[in-house]
Amino acid sequence: MRPHFIYNTMTSIYYLCKQDADKAQQVILDFNSYLRRNFTAIVKEGTIPFSEELEHVRAYLAVEQVRFEGKLYVKFDTPHTSFRIPPLTIQPLIENAVKHGVDPELEPLYITIRTRETENGSEIIVEDSGPGFEPQKLSEVGGNCDSPHIALDNIRERLSTLCHGSITITPR
Repeated sequence: MRPHFIYNTMTSIYYLCKQDADKAQQVILDFNSYLRRNFTAIVKEGTIPFSEELEHVRAYLAVEQVRFEGKLYVKFDTPHTSFRIPPLTIQPLIENAVKHGVDPELEPLYITIRTRETENGSEIIVEDSGPGFEPQKLSEVGGNCDSPHIALDNIRERLSTLCHGSITITPR
């Protein structure tokens, strides 16, 4: 969890208290849900129902959508949720998309989260309209813990170890 996210959320709530008290209350509830799920996920071993991870993602995005009003849009197409994944698998991907994709100088960021059942199990697709990885940086996303992609390496390892899954990152 990035400290800046906490500071920015608290600042957003502070300003919303005067402008729109109902919205401020909703952001507090969403932020509380996010924090509770984040702290719970950190201590969990094994896998969790995908629906839990999805609720964590929804809480995070609800807070960020208030902060980036008009610059962040999200679509969920998740009819298949009857599977388990390691905690904090999708949320860091979404957080990374927001961090690198929301920019006042750029067009709004659109994120789509989809799930589907396949012959081999379950597939989660996270797409965003952000700038993406540079092609040479994409090839660096691997097993090197010294790389700037520690979160991706961690997700890759937990998916492989805990549920024999994998992660694939491709440019649009």
